[in-house]
Amino acid sequence: MIFPAIKLPCLLFATQHKMDDYGAPDMLYGNLSAEVLRQQYHLRDISTRIDPFTHPNREECARILFDEFRDLSDMFSFYGDYKSLARTMITHMQYGNGAVFSDPLLDQAMAEHSSMQSSLDAILKNIQTYIDWETKTFPESAIQDLTDSIGESYLPRFDNFTDRFNGLGITIHDTWATHITLESLLIKNDFFTVVIKYHIQDHFGLDTEDISNNFYRQFRIFRIWFYLQHVNNNSFKPFISDIFLTKEIRVGPYDKI
Repeated sequence: MIFPAIKLPCLLFATQHKMDDYGAPDMLYGNLSAEVLRQQYHLRDISTRIDPFTHPNREECARILFDEFRDLSDMFSFYGDYKSLARTMITHMQYGNGAVFSDPLLDQAMAEHSSMQSSLDAILKNIQTYIDWETKTFPESAIQDLTDSIGESYLPRFDNFTDRFNGLGITIHDTWATHITLESLLIKNDFFTVVIKYHIQDHFGLDTEDISNNFYRQFRIFRIWFYLQHVNNNSFKPFISDIFLTKEIRVGPYDKI
């Protein structure tokens, strides 16, 4: 019996969290009064350079806080090829007015990250298992098993030890939404070649759960960040970070996945 072949490109996997989710808790801004920040979230000691609650000039206050924000980020981004991303993204928050952020460095960082391997292995193993070598096709009926395997894998994110000080943990860390698409599948003789596209989004923003966590609140950088994003008289918009990458992989008969 011949089963219908997969139609390409095919979206193999999408997280429950949606793309372009401006209603997410960490995308809120300008929603809290100074009094709420002080009393409910215990944010009284914000900066070593200025008291944002009493400074008379809001523009100057924001400029000073962003300079301190950038300087403090250096303790989380002092090593490797991607350390400049933290300062770049903080500056984007200051001047970008909530525009979507993307950077080839960010794409490269994810493409090279060890966390990519889990979902790639899940895809390749399933394709290898379900390929019809006689018809040189991958059956449409196997897509759900492939999707389930990706869902059980470890999705790409920046959460290993080196990410704590290479700028990736402070700027992205976990991710919000992921789409994985099979762009092409070439089956020839006893090998196959796939082109897989990843679209990953995260939010450069903090929510109230973040700042309520004593671990994060102990760091001045997060107190400044939360203040700049959420204070209702001079807030700055969080933004979505877009990451795009494509993997082309050839798998032969003796390749172990």
